Amino acid sequence: MSTLQIGLLYAAATFVFLFSGMPIAFAVGSVALVFMFLFMSAVQLDIVAETIYSELNSFTLLTIPLFVLMGLFVSISDIGRDTYDVANNVFRRVKAGLGMGTVGANAVFAAVTGTSIASASVFSRVAVPEMVRHGYTKSFATGVVAGSSVLGMLIPPSLLMIIYAILAEESVGRMFIAGIVPGVLTALMFPGLILARCVLAPELGPKGPPASWRERLASIGKLGPVTALFVLIIGGIYAGVFTPTEAAGVGCV
Repeated sequence: MSTLQIGLLYAAATFVFLFSGMPIAFAVGSVALVFMFLFMSAVQLDIVAETIYSELNSFTLLTIPLFVLMGLFVSISDIGRDTYDVANNVFRRVKAGLGMGTVGANAVFAAVTGTSIASASVFSRVAVPEMVRHGYTKSFATGVVAGSSVLGMLIPPSLLMIIYAILAEESVGRMFIAGIVPGVLTALMFPGLILARCVLAPELGPKGPPASWRERLASIGKLGPVTALFVLIIGGIYAGVFTPTEAAGVGCV
């Protein structure tokens, strides 16, 4: 078989496994293993093994599982729910306020998890039912959560930034610092788009129930843990106290 035929067969097999419902990691990995053993010689397989080991034997790459672990701790500790409660109390009396609050909570949550998957999994359970209960259409509520979850890939600590920095041989810390301004700008533009959509189509997002100033001020205290975690991680990296890998370990602790 030619190289092109092998490539097309590989792509077709991968799509078959993906659409069968198999988890992505197992679908891609199993196809790759089968094709390696079918079309590679023993010498080539040795080279592949050495390459995989040398790429994974990296202190910087250790940042990824540590940030994933930290994101898991954050998810199960209900910090995401607390963050949403704060944003909800602040914005809910504004037109499309629950949608804006969801974006704000997602931005804060992204700043300590580094992954869009964690944000989407938390806020799809927390924010979507709440928005639907207060009159938002289900499609719009789902779209708000799905769209704002992308902030997890942009606002540091972002796992994609870590992977890119390793592949491009760039500084992970500098990548994190460079992502702050674009991440904040994107987080500020999302509420504007949500408001515009709800002004043009009022049925998409009504005002939420009233909240007293006492409730709003009382809820702000819930931001303490997530704020402290963000300052510890990004502030520690920016000040040169520890490396991104060490920051991820400290964040887990």
